[in-house]
Formats: sequence, C-alpha cells, structure tokens
Amino acid sequence: MLKKDIDVEISGHKYIIKSDAEEKYIYEIADYLNKKIEEVSLTTKTVDTLNLVILAALNIVNDFFRARNEQGELKQWVESKSRHLVSFIDNQTDNGEHS
Repeated sequence: MLKKDIDVEISGHKYIIKSDAEEKYIYEIADYLNKKIEEVSLTTKTVDTLNLVILAALNIVNDFFRARNEQGELKQWVESKSRHLVSFIDNQTDNGEHS
C-alpha cells in the first residue's frame, strides 16, 4: 500500500503524518494523544507543551505496560487451564478404553 500524507493536529500544532494506515486510524491515534495531553493538563500545573506531551507519553507507556502484563497473565492462565483440560480429557479417554 502506498504511503500518503495525513494532516493531524496535536496539542494545537499541525503535523503531516506519512503512513500507509487508514486515515481514520491515524485520526483516532491523534485524538487519543490529544485526550491524554488534556488529561495531564488538568492534573498538573505545567503549561509547557513539551512537558505535557512527555507526561502524556509516560501515561500512555504505563497503560501499554499494564495491558501487556495483563495479557501475559491471561495467556498463562489460558495455557494452564488448557493443560488441565487436555490432561482431564486424556485421563477420561484412557479410562474409557480399559472399561
């Protein structure tokens, strides 16, 4: 797919994003970032745009790490349950063959 220029506005500044992603997706990302910046601006006294963006980035990275850890825990739980289920089925099958 061909990369195209997509105009977005982040924290009052216009940027051109070169991407092969759908425009709607890029706008969703920019909107998400703007919302995170707005959240930070409501909870901090800084008005410096760079500081707001860095704090928003830290919040986003924190959200990402939490989601990644939760995904890892869920994966371990599913793998454990799957092993138990396979073991149970194997035992039932083995018992049924000897009846």
